[in-house]
Amino acid sequence: MEVKNKVITSLPDKEDRKVFDNLFKQFYPRLTAYACLFLEDEAAEDVVQDLFLYLWEKSDSIEIRSSLEAYLFKAVYMRSLNQLKQIKTRNSHHKLIEAHLQQLDYQLFDPDANESIRKLYMQELDADIKTAIDTLPEKCREVFKLSYLFDLKNKEISEVMDISISTVENHVYHALKVLRKKLTKHAHLFSIIFPL
Repeated sequence: MEVKNKVITSLPDKEDRKVFDNLFKQFYPRLTAYACLFLEDEAAEDVVQDLFLYLWEKSDSIEIRSSLEAYLFKAVYMRSLNQLKQIKTRNSHHKLIEAHLQQLDYQLFDPDANESIRKLYMQELDADIKTAIDTLPEKCREVFKLSYLFDLKNKEISEVMDISISTVENHVYHALKVLRKKLTKHAHLFSIIFPL
């Protein structure tokens, strides 16, 4: 059976291995490139190889109603879609397992269930805040402490430090900007710890 330059409407006989090999060489690269439109390279190759294995094993019983080329491309298309469905199902199953494991992990950190976790976290948070405040320039640090640790109003800080209210505001703004960068690990708590 001639493979090239001819519309093929049937599969070669199993005994005719050479013709089957020629068929594989002719169509494999194009079918794989086509499967790559849907799948990653390795998965695309697997789909096409599985198809040729199926063709080899079932060559006696496969009926081709169009050209062999049309049949092969349609088969790769259908198999690629099935593979995508399997991947999606597998991924959603993995996501469910991951979510469940993550939930179990989070339960270990529940402060209501584990007081030592709460204490450790608060100690770490406290240490991080102190370290971050210590990196501020001296005047800025003093203003920030008076504002947030001693809860003084801007006008009161202005009077205590003998600086203008706008300077107080600038120091507070600069301090919050620096601390936000330094405390990114605690970003979810930043606005609670340092309300504007």
